[in-house]
Amino acid sequence: MRNQRFPGMRHLLPLVTLLAAGCVIESIDAIIAERGVTDCPSSRGESSGNLDTSTGTSSDTSPDSTGSSDASTSSGGNGDESTDSSGSSGSGSSTGPSLPVCGDGVVEGDETCDDGNATPGDGCQECAKDSIVFVTSEVYQGFALGGLYGADQRCSSLAAKAELPRFMTFTAWLSTPAMPAADRLIHSTGRYILVNGLVVAQNWDALTSGAVENAIMVDEYSQTRESGVWTGTLPSGQPALGSEFCKDWDDDSGLLKFGGTGLSMNTDSAWSFFDQGPCGSELRLYCVEQ
Repeated sequence: MRNQRFPGMRHLLPLVTLLAAGCVIESIDAIIAERGVTDCPSSRGESSGNLDTSTGTSSDTSPDSTGSSDASTSSGGNGDESTDSSGSSGSGSSTGPSLPVCGDGVVEGDETCDDGNATPGDGCQECAKDSIVFVTSEVYQGFALGGLYGADQRCSSLAAKAELPRFMTFTAWLSTPAMPAADRLIHSTGRYILVNGLVVAQNWDALTSGAVENAIMVDEYSQTRESGVWTGTLPSGQPALGSEFCKDWDDDSGLLKFGGTGLSMNTDSAWSFFDQGPCGSELRLYCVEQ
């Protein structure tokens, strides 16, 4: 009946329905805009997801934070290590290489011995071994020694023949005006002893003090030799100025000149310097282990 009265309505119904649906959607959108309500299922899911994520993040962040803290600690540790390393490096730079420790039983640096004790008279004193001193069994003319080098070679040669230890280190107690014996020899803190073990001096300072404990009148074979000795040297180790040093102990023109001499049988200052002797004379040398 309605359709008969309003025959066009059936064509308008879909349009009306669509407009009504549009109005409903607009109303819903307005409500959403006004109240900020989102789709419940989705909202819950997202909210739950956000919460879970937040919780997860918070949870994850906490370990990360702890890890970060650990990392920080580790970093701090590294920083400390870096500091220590830097400090150590700085310390190393400021102090340089570690110095030898006398008494640790290890021979190092300038030490010639280290027996780990301070027992006197056992061959090692203040980490310096005893140095053997002898007067040569052979005699030489002062002008024909071959200079300081030649005299040193004579000492080491005699020490080798006598099979003394470290024979190559033996050096003559001999000076020229330009080269004092004190500059040629090591100033040892150890004792100076004869081949037979008798002590000549407790150390370099005692050796050059002007007097010795026992006369240096024992040769490399422990035979007694009482005679004059070519030295050109004062007891202090300095050149005996006023001496002609036999033309530096190496010149035929020095045959008629003079050189400083000492006496092997003396323990006072005359052991090193007593008088001037003619360079053609045949005298001995003192040899000192270095």
